[in-house]
Amino acid sequence: MSESVERVPYLGAGEDAHGNEVATYGPAVTLTGFGFDPGSSSEPRLPGQGRVIVEPTLYGPYDMPFLPRDQVIVRGVTYEVEGVVRQWRNMFSNREAGAVVSLRRVDG
Repeated sequence: MSESVERVPYLGAGEDAHGNEVATYGPAVTLTGFGFDPGSSSEPRLPGQGRVIVEPTLYGPYDMPFLPRDQVIVRGVTYEVEGVVRQWRNMFSNREAGAVVSLRRVDG
């Protein structure tokens, strides 16, 4: 059974009142027909840091619209698109078989 996700498109960087760069995003759009692999998590052991890095994978249709820095909301959790969508075709029929994109979330 497939899952619905929300794509939150990255629009670019703006500035706040103090001149600091602030990422801006467009409205969320619901998309259907995806598979979600929760992936792995890690806790880098650096002094003074309590980070947890989660790197799941999203599988979907060949023409999935995600771009680097977009956000994706899956099961109520927001992730950032890491890299580009990787599309694949069936090697025997050349049919557009599907695509995969890596996601990332850093807490802490």
